[in-house]
Amino acid sequence: MFETGRLLRHAPETLRHDRWLQATRRYAIGCGLAAAGLTLLFGGASGTGLVLAALCIGFFCAAAVGFAVLAARHVSLALARRMREAIEHAVATGGTPVLTNNGWEAFNGLAIGIRALLAPRDARIAALQAEVAHFRQLAEDTPGIEWVLDTESRLQWSSPATEVLTGFGFAEGRAISDPAELWLFPKDRPLMRDRIAQALRGEGSDNTELRLLRKGGGHFWCACRWTPLYDGKQVVGLRFSALDIQPRKDAEFKLLETVAALRRAQALKEHYLSRSNDERIRLAALLDLLDLGILFVDRDRRVVYINQPCVELWQLGERDAVVGMRDETLLSRTDALRIDNETYLRHVNEVITEQREQAEYIIHLKDGRVVRERSSVVLSADAGQAIGRIWIYENITEALRTQQHLTRLAERDPLTGLYNRRRFHEDLDRLLASAGRHDEGVGLMLFDLDGFKEINERYGRQAGDEVLQAAARAIGSVVRRDEFLYRLGSDEFALLLPGPDETGMQQLAGRLQERTAALGFDFYASPGLLSLSLGLARSPEHGTDAYSLTHAADQALHRAKHEGRACWRQATRLPPGSPTLPGFLSSSDETLQ
Repeated sequence: MFETGRLLRHAPETLRHDRWLQATRRYAIGCGLAAAGLTLLFGGASGTGLVLAALCIGFFCAAAVGFAVLAARHVSLALARRMREAIEHAVATGGTPVLTNNGWEAFNGLAIGIRALLAPRDARIAALQAEVAHFRQLAEDTPGIEWVLDTESRLQWSSPATEVLTGFGFAEGRAISDPAELWLFPKDRPLMRDRIAQALRGEGSDNTELRLLRKGGGHFWCACRWTPLYDGKQVVGLRFSALDIQPRKDAEFKLLETVAALRRAQALKEHYLSRSNDERIRLAALLDLLDLGILFVDRDRRVVYINQPCVELWQLGERDAVVGMRDETLLSRTDALRIDNETYLRHVNEVITEQREQAEYIIHLKDGRVVRERSSVVLSADAGQAIGRIWIYENITEALRTQQHLTRLAERDPLTGLYNRRRFHEDLDRLLASAGRHDEGVGLMLFDLDGFKEINERYGRQAGDEVLQAAARAIGSVVRRDEFLYRLGSDEFALLLPGPDETGMQQLAGRLQERTAALGFDFYASPGLLSLSLGLARSPEHGTDAYSLTHAADQALHRAKHEGRACWRQATRLPPGSPTLPGFLSSSDETLQ
C-alpha cells in the first residue's frame, strides 16, 4: 500500500493496472476489516452506536472508492501525458511513437488505434526514405557538378563531383554566402548571379557556358543549367547543374585553329591558284605565239591542251572542240592530210605502246608541207610516274627549202649548177671508203677545156661563162645517174664513177670528147670549137686514197696536154718520190672559188 502510494505521488505513469487492482483490493479489505471491528465494538450499544458504526462503514467504503478513483485518475493523466509526449517526439523526428499502457485496457486500445493511424505514414516515410536514398546515390554518383541553393543563394548541398573537379568541398562552399565568389571565374560571376536571380523568379535557363575555378589554380569550362525548386507553387530554392565540357572546348579550340589554318591555307591556295592561273594565261599566250604546234595528251590518251598553231597546222577548226578528244579521233580527223598515213599510225602506236621517252618523225603532207614531230613522256614531279605525253609539231617546209638552198650554195657551182670542189672531196672520200669495204673500184676523170683561156681573153668573161655553161650541159647529158660531175674551178672538171672497168672509162672519155667537139660557138661572127683533154685513174690500181688517186689522174691529164690535147691518157702508178701535191689541184684564188 505504501509503495503504491509512493508511485501515485512520484511516478503514477509507471503504475501498472494489476498493481492498482491489488492496491485497491487491499484498501477495500482494510476498510472492511475496520468497519467490522467498529461494528463489533459498537454492536451491543444503543441505537447511537449503530448509527456511528454505519457511518464508519460508509466512510470506509467511500474512502476505498475514492482511493480507487483517485489512483485511476492519476494514472490516466500520467499515461495520457506520456503518450502525448511520445507522439509529439515521433512527429518531430519522423519516427514511430513508443506507447506504453502498463496493462490498462483503455490505453492499450488507444495505443493500438494510434499505431494503426500512424502505419500508412510510416510506410510512406519508409518509401520516401528509400526513394531519397536512391536519388541521393544517383546525385552523388553523377559525374557533373550538382548544387542545391536556398532562396538566399546559400549552398545547401553539393555533389561529391564538385570537390573532385574543383577541389573545393561542401564545407568551404557552405561557409560563404555567395558560391560564385568561390567557384566562378571572375568575369563569369555577374552572369552566374543573374542566372541565379532568374531561377529564383521561376525562370530556368540552360546551356550557358561558364568557367569554374580549380583550387590548385586554373579553370575549366562547364555547360551550366539552373532549375527552380518548388514547394507547391512557391520557389523554395534552385538546383545548379554543371557538366565539364573542357575536352569539348579543347576540341573546339583545336578545330578553330584547324579551321583558321585551313582558311590560311585556302587563302594561300587561292593566291597561288590565282598566280598559277595568271602564269597559265601568260604561258598559253606565249605558246600561241610560237611557230610550234603543241599537243598534250594525258595517260588516258585524251587531249588536255592544244595551242592555236597546232590547230591551224592540222586544220582542226575550233580549239575548244579538240580538248577532251581521244587521240584516235584526232588522228582519224587528220589522216587525209598525210601522204603515208599507215606508216605514221604504226609509228604513233609503237611510240605509245613501247613508252619511248623521246621520239622524232618526219611527216610529209599532201599539200607539200613537211612537219617534224617530236614527242616526250611527261613525268609527275613527286612520284616520277608518266602523266601523259607531249607532242610538238614543227613546220619545217621553209627550213628544208632554206637548208637545201644553203646546201646548194655550199655544194654547187653557181655558174654551171654542178657540184663544186668541196663536194668533190666529200664524195671521193665516201666512195673510196665504200669501195674498200665492198672490194670495188672507183674511177676518176679529170679534164679541162682546151683553148678556154684564149676564148676568155679574146671575147671576154661573159663569153667564157657561156662556154662553161654549154660545156657543162653537154657533158652532163652524157653522164649517168650513178656518176657524179664536178666543176673544180675555171675550166677544170672532174667525174667520179663508182665500180667502173678500164674499157668503160675509156669509152666514156671518148663520148665526152665527141659531145664537146659537137658544140659550136659564134663569137662576133667568128666560129669557135671546143675540145677536152682528160686524165683517167682508177682505184685500187692507181691509188687507194684520195691523194694518190687524184695525183695519178692529174699526171695523166698533164700528159694529155703535152701530147697534143683533145685526147685522154690513162694514169700509171706513182713512182717513189712523187710530188706531195698535184699541180692540177693546187690552191689558187680561181680554183678555190
